[in-house]
Amino acid sequence: MIELFQMQAEKIERLEHLDLKKTKEFIDSAGKGTVWIRVIRPENDEIGVLAELTSLSVDEFKESIEEEERSRVSVNKHLKIVYSSPSKEGDEILTSPIYIYAYGNQVITIERGPNKILSDLSTALLENKRKFLFKKPIGYFIFYILDKVNDEFLHFIDRISVRIDLFKDYKALSNQNIQKIYDSSISLSYFNQAIIANIEVLNELRKSYYKLLSHDDRKHFSELYFDALQILDTEKIQRELLSNLFNMQSTIASNELNYFMKIVALVALLSTLPNIITSIFSMNVKNVPIVSGDNAFYVLLGLIVFSSAISYLIYKIFEKR
Repeated sequence: MIELFQMQAEKIERLEHLDLKKTKEFIDSAGKGTVWIRVIRPENDEIGVLAELTSLSVDEFKESIEEEERSRVSVNKHLKIVYSSPSKEGDEILTSPIYIYAYGNQVITIERGPNKILSDLSTALLENKRKFLFKKPIGYFIFYILDKVNDEFLHFIDRISVRIDLFKDYKALSNQNIQKIYDSSISLSYFNQAIIANIEVLNELRKSYYKLLSHDDRKHFSELYFDALQILDTEKIQRELLSNLFNMQSTIASNELNYFMKIVALVALLSTLPNIITSIFSMNVKNVPIVSGDNAFYVLLGLIVFSSAISYLIYKIFEKR
């Protein structure tokens, strides 16, 4: 799917279901104004149209669909930015790349699946909002998208933080909650790799000199760079909290197991001597001492109580060590 957006007479226009002729006319009508071309899972014929519009190779566009690229910046006749964005698939929170091509007055974004940030932007443009993006150079348009991606990372990290705060109130977690903690830990690991790669992209954008980017653009990317560093620090803190939560649960489980084993050991110890006494005096032999007396039952009962008390005393002595 391909959508084109531009602004004319203070109104945002959209073109979809395009062919090459209509697309060129639509872009030409924008003059020097910014044109955003949003591409989602492009078919081969749509890739051909993009290649004709931008003079970029078909193979380069196909890479955006077929290969999972790490965040990076490259410059040839155009500026290409690969930037990782958080995405939710069912209950899983993963990361997926957004491919951004800057060519002339055109900003082309390619998604393998609908990205929430770009979908929200597309919806806002259809409502004739965010017009300021088309009144500024394309560097600002790119800055806006990357800024929203950073905000989305922070949003997901904050949600995980809230989940951690809830789990702190439980002394022992259920298996379902432990699974949620594990899933959050995996998500943060993906975030860590993605944010580090995004920081490298922002560092290059703020330091390098590209014809398409002005001095103000580099200042904006510098702000994003430091924002991303703070997001990375926040992510590391949450990952450490999750690790501590796992360790706490492991300690609680270990303590509960130790307490149970102590109870088992105490029961076994208290029953050992009485069992020995009853075994000896229940042997089927003649002339067993004590048993032949009138008070044999009470004597044996006293021995059992006395031996149990001695066993318990020994247990408490060793428990204190």
